[in-house]
Amino acid sequence: MATVTTNDGVALHYDVAGTGAPLILVHGWNQTAALFERQVEGLSDRFRVITFDLRGHGESQRPDHGYRVSRYAMDLRTVISEVAGPRAHVLGHSMGCCVLWSYFDLFAGDGLDRVVFVDMMTHPIANPAFSEQDITDYGSILSAEAFFGIYNGLTGGAAGQVVPGLLEGMVTPNISTEDMAWLLAENARMPGPLSAREFFSDILADWRDVPPRINRPALYIAGEGSFVPDSATRWAAEQTPGATFESIAADEGGNHFMFIENPDRFNRLVADFLSA
Repeated sequence: MATVTTNDGVALHYDVAGTGAPLILVHGWNQTAALFERQVEGLSDRFRVITFDLRGHGESQRPDHGYRVSRYAMDLRTVISEVAGPRAHVLGHSMGCCVLWSYFDLFAGDGLDRVVFVDMMTHPIANPAFSEQDITDYGSILSAEAFFGIYNGLTGGAAGQVVPGLLEGMVTPNISTEDMAWLLAENARMPGPLSAREFFSDILADWRDVPPRINRPALYIAGEGSFVPDSATRWAAEQTPGATFESIAADEGGNHFMFIENPDRFNRLVADFLSA
């Protein structure tokens, strides 16, 4: 097991596979690096693929602090400088997109080469003042009532009921029984109270001003059947100078975890973009 230590003393577990230009994969809320298994298999023949568990997740240390997107962005900077160094491609999935947006906000893209954003909205929480077009563009689909229902369930010890219910809405009906069990098992490794803290930081955020300031080649990938409206991923791409947008159809595994359900198509999109 390889670890790297953050500037506040937290040991992060990471793995490296392959050779070539470094590619760091950043997982989403409540996930683990293990879920990128098919990207490691499919991309390590062309890239030095680096996966790591965010603090509190998977094999990484579980401190009682730091479960904020901005802290995760600083942790990513540590992985870039001490594991990938001095520059790397970075792919973020779901909350991993927020980590990347925060990284650009904090460090203006320093240490990044090309970046991939997978299936995340820029303003998840619903604002009653938003127009229908705003909701379509920003992906503001979660009401305050729904948000606090999830948050309070996680903090109150009901993660075993809350998380599976959420995950069932993030996959297609065609996902295999084995893959669904794997997804649930990896998510169950994150303690509910810690999961709630990062959920708070992840959802109650507004990233709309960041895409116009992204100064690296960018690819956005949407799942047409995802709970994240593909219009919101497209809008973020349109705000990003020179960005490319791709989508995977629902009947081709195009849901929130499209990299599990259709890894061949997903890996091809990523490899083609990074190699261009």
